[in-house]
Amino acid sequence: MRERLAAQFPSRGIWDVKFAPGGLVDIEFIAQALQLIHAASMPAVLDQNTIAALHKLNQAGALDAADAENLIAAAKLEHSLTQVLRIALEGDYKAEDATRGLKSLLMRAGDAPDFSALEKQLAESEAGVCAVFDRLIPAV
Repeated sequence: MRERLAAQFPSRGIWDVKFAPGGLVDIEFIAQALQLIHAASMPAVLDQNTIAALHKLNQAGALDAADAENLIAAAKLEHSLTQVLRIALEGDYKAEDATRGLKSLLMRAGDAPDFSALEKQLAESEAGVCAVFDRLIPAV
């Protein structure tokens, strides 16, 4: 499924926070897959909100605390960045073309001291999500 999505919606780098490997689609996929796997025996894990579902999966023991923390932090970061990008831009985001004002808004949304720190934080966040995805979602 991941390969099909990547073929249909190729990532344009770490700033493609929805479709980048480790982006929002991967986080949502993990949450939905774990809910499907565990819902029959633990109906309390079900939630339409991805972050709430991740909390519930952790509370039910279906997702360990470190993975839940990683996924929730990544989802919050990517949602915050997405909101700024959607309000500020009509097209695709290109960091090299961004104004200082937009970079400042993104740094504030990501709670980063500077833009390079934000890019590093985003890259590490997406890499962490990929690691969780690869460990929890079997390749079919």
